[in-house]
This record gives sequence, structure tokens and C-alpha cells, in this order.
Amino acid sequence: MLKPKKQKAVIMAKPISAINMDPVISRSCSDSLFPVMTSGKANHSSDSFHPTGISTYWRKNISFRESLELANLLRALQKIAGHIGDNIGRIEYTGMSSTSDSSIRINPELVMGSYPIPSDRVDFVIGLVVHEAFHKIKWSDHVWKLLEPAMKKMSPIQQVIFQRVVFTGEDIYIDQISNQTVFGLYTEIARKKEMAALNREIPSKRSSLDELLLFWWARQFRCILNREQRPEYENLLFQLKQLSDEVFQTNNLFAGIAEKCRKRTLLFLDTWEQIKKPIQELFVYKKQLYWFHTLEIPLGKKSQPDSKIKITGLLPPQLVREIQTNLAMDTVDITPLIQSVVGFDNDTVAPMSRWDFSIPSHPVIDKRMVSRLKAIFQHYAARKKVTNRGLVSGRIDQRRLYRVPVTGRCFKEVEQIPSLDWSVLLLMDASGSMQGSKWKMVESTVANIHKALSGYSNRLSAFAYFEVNGICMISRLLKDNRLLSVPPSGQTASGQAIIAAGMMMPEKTKNKIMIHVTDGESNFGCDVSFGIDFCKQKKINLITLGCGYKNKKIMEEQYRHAIQFVDHFQQLPRAVERLFKWTFLYGNLQSFKSPSLKTTDGKGV
Repeated sequence: MLKPKKQKAVIMAKPISAINMDPVISRSCSDSLFPVMTSGKANHSSDSFHPTGISTYWRKNISFRESLELANLLRALQKIAGHIGDNIGRIEYTGMSSTSDSSIRINPELVMGSYPIPSDRVDFVIGLVVHEAFHKIKWSDHVWKLLEPAMKKMSPIQQVIFQRVVFTGEDIYIDQISNQTVFGLYTEIARKKEMAALNREIPSKRSSLDELLLFWWARQFRCILNREQRPEYENLLFQLKQLSDEVFQTNNLFAGIAEKCRKRTLLFLDTWEQIKKPIQELFVYKKQLYWFHTLEIPLGKKSQPDSKIKITGLLPPQLVREIQTNLAMDTVDITPLIQSVVGFDNDTVAPMSRWDFSIPSHPVIDKRMVSRLKAIFQHYAARKKVTNRGLVSGRIDQRRLYRVPVTGRCFKEVEQIPSLDWSVLLLMDASGSMQGSKWKMVESTVANIHKALSGYSNRLSAFAYFEVNGICMISRLLKDNRLLSVPPSGQTASGQAIIAAGMMMPEKTKNKIMIHVTDGESNFGCDVSFGIDFCKQKKINLITLGCGYKNKKIMEEQYRHAIQFVDHFQQLPRAVERLFKWTFLYGNLQSFKSPSLKTTDGKGV
């Protein structure tokens, strides 16, 4: 077997962000801190990565499927950023839907090609994300804003040099802070690769600002470059080294974050006054401004990159949709899940979120209804055979005859007990028209069913849906065996609520029933037919109870055969009882004529 050649350890030195020196017009500092994550030209080919890395020890949620693996990586990066601090912002790949300047964008070319993603590539991307996250925690953007008045007085070339110095100084400061935590292991990996890329790109024919900053970065972290340091750099490097040490000391000040930013600003300005004459004599290969004055951007227009720059690493639209759908499985925004069923080009889909309210419910328990429901579950549910062996009386068990002379326990009993293995989901309309006594009746009905099903293997879940500010919300009414409530409000998005609730039902359960209670037609979001078809596809027995309806004809057109009508909300508990009885008797509601919900007095419910 041929052994791979050992690569020479070349350690370099330049802020992670300084890789991309292409001129960019009107870009914010937060976007340009990590150009390699978006459009960097550093050569991070697959040959420079190795199959082992730190993330191997903890990243177990991996997949061979491209969209799922890319989504798993984003989910892992979001968790890591959450351990660093709050308000980190979104973490996403270049080309995804978010346009927020506060988001951290990753060039997908860094991780695409091999799945599961090699751990050393994951380590490199983690280092980039951690570095950028610490920039946000330490308010690097605020430092740039404080430097704006001084930069306005500088000439264009002075602004380029000064911003390059500040940019490198802030990167060094962030790396020093990350080294105090376990995340420094990842930033070190990213720093070494970025140093290597810069060391290859920066020419060594003449003294330059680019090479000076590279040596500054390397000296600060005691790295050795495979190039000779020029004598004219010595004095400048001494002052820059002193600057970075003083900037790092500001982190230990007993002061707020704003005061620390002000101290860093003063240190950058003081050092600039000392080095601006000799440093301007150096040649500048790549002239890039990292921060543009706020007043230079017209009001109402967001900063846009130069149209001549080609943004690379964009994901195909279909892959972006699959990643967003996978991410929505455990996030608040579940709109991509609805779009995956209805269609991403369907304009009727409204934004949808799941949010569990902690408002306690105060229902009225009807003991008679609970008893009747338990009797229905016991008498009409499917039966399963259970055999008790080793008894002292009963029927003779041929398998235990050898115990006759020993203990005499050679008897058995065979019982047929109810197989209560249904997955029941109650979906309640909590729109504005359900306020008052209607919602009180719904809360009591949910509580009675929960009381009747407790102690069995049934899986009962209950959700309520409503609309707030153009967003459809769905919230649990049962959580950790506690009864919760929501404030009814807004319009009725029944179609999307049925789809969302169906996705929350367990896949492996054989018998699934969804009882949807509403008092009117759907007037928000996608059409109800999408929800009905989705339930058919997932083999969910869906039945809608129209209680206190206003327009029966419209509701019949929307729900077709999957709806039963209840004239008054007071009759809702008895209607639910008869519905359970019909379901346990005949199983699939779609295979039979819908049950005629009648009360004991013979009147239609």
C-alpha cells in the first residue's frame, strides 16, 4: 500500500477574514469579516483535508443524503453558536432565503462533495462560525461605527490601510478570546488553514502592507512562516504587537461592552497616529474597504455588493428547499414543512409557527362523560390475547406439567383485554369567533378525553391553532401531562393546521385518528383540500366537527365527506363520544359512510 506523502507543516499568519481582498461596495463589516465563508478565493481543496477531526467525537447525527447532511451541519453549528452567546443571528449557506445582514453565511463549497461531511472540514467551518460569532458577542460592528468620524477625515488610501489594520487587530482580539475557551481548538484549525492560503497568495517580491499584517498575525500566535521577515517591518511589528496586547487587556476591564469598545477604538486611533507615516510607504496589493460610512448609503436601500463580483457557492433551489424542510422539523418556523406538501410556488401559504403557550387551563371535568368514554374504550376497542402462566388454579398448562411435583404451579389463564393502541389527536379551532363559552366547552372536552385515556397505551395529543399578525400559530394543549390553553384570536387557517398536526403524529402507529373541531369555514392560508389529501396519504382518519356553524354549504364544499355538523356547542361532548364509538367499531372512517351523530333522545347532533 502506498503511503501518502507527509506535508510540511507550514504555519501562517493573517486574520481569518483577510482572505478575500476583492473590492466590495457598500458591504457591512459583519458580512466582510469572513469573506472565505461567502466568496473567498482561498484554495481549500479536498486534498488539504483529512478524514479525522475533533468533531468526530461528538457529531453523531450524520447522513449519506446530501440535503439531510447539510441540514444536520447547520443544526450543529446553530447549537454551537448558542453555547457562545445569545443574538448570534441565523447561520445559513450562501444563497438561502434570509437577507438579514446579521446572519452568518457559509460558502457551501467548503463542505459539499462528500457525505457524510469529513470531520476535518466540519472543524474548519466550525472555526469560521465560532470566530464570526465572537465578533458579534464582542460588538465589533460598534467599534467600526465609533471609528467612522476619524475615517471620514482620512484620504482614500489612508482609509484602506487603517481599515486593514483595524480589521486584523479585531480578528486577533477575537482569536485571543476564543483561545480562552474550548472553541479555540476550532478557531486554531481555521486560522492555520487561512494563514497557509494567505502565505501562498501574498507576493514576497517587495515589502507590502499585506505581508506586514501576515507577519503580525503569525507573531501574535507564535507561528513560523516559510518566508524571511524584512528589516523595515521590525519597528512596525513591535508597535502592532503592543497594540494587540493592549486591545486584549480591555477584555479584562470591569466595564460594560460599550465601554470596552470605546477603549479599543482609542487604542486603534492612538497607534494609527504613531505608525501612519512609515506604514504608508508600504505597497498595498489588495485595496479593500471593510466598512463604509453609514451616511454614504442612501436611505431605503440596503448595501449591495459590486455587480462585477460573481458570488460563488450558491446552492441549487431544489437543494435549498430540502435543507429548509429538514431544518423546520425542530424549529419554530414550520412554513417550509407546509410548503413541502402544498408546493413551494403556492402563494396561498401563510407563514406558520409552532409556539407552546404556558397558560394553564381551567376545565370542568364531567365524571359521567369520563366514565362513558372509558366504557367505550373498554368495550369497542380491538382485543389482544394475554396469557398468565405459573398459577395455582385455572386451566392446565401443558408447558408447566413438570412443576406438579415441585410447586404445583401448572395452571394458566387466558384473557382478552382491550388493545388500546390508538394515536388520537384533537385539533381545536382557536380563532377569534371561538372566544367565550365556546372555548370553555373546548377546554372541558379536551380535559375529559385526557382523563378517560390516561393509564392506557393510547397516545393523546391536542393542539389549537389561531392567527396573529398574519402568522398562523399552532400550540399544544397537552404538555407533560398538563392541560394548557391559548387566547383565541385571528382568522381560521384550517388547511395548514391539519397538515401541521398530521406531521406531529407518530409515523409508526397503525391506528391514527384526528378530530378537528371548528365553528366556521377556513378563510386563511392554503385550501383545506391539501390537508384532507395529506391525511389520506398518511393514513390518518380525519373527521371534522362543525359546531355552531354559520354557513353549512361552504363548509361542506371545503371538507367534502370528512365533516359532521353539531348544531350547538353544548352537544360537542356527546358528539365526540359517538365519534369514538364509531371509530373503534369500524376503524377507517374513510371506508364507511360517515357516522350519524345522534344523541340518546334520537335528535341529530
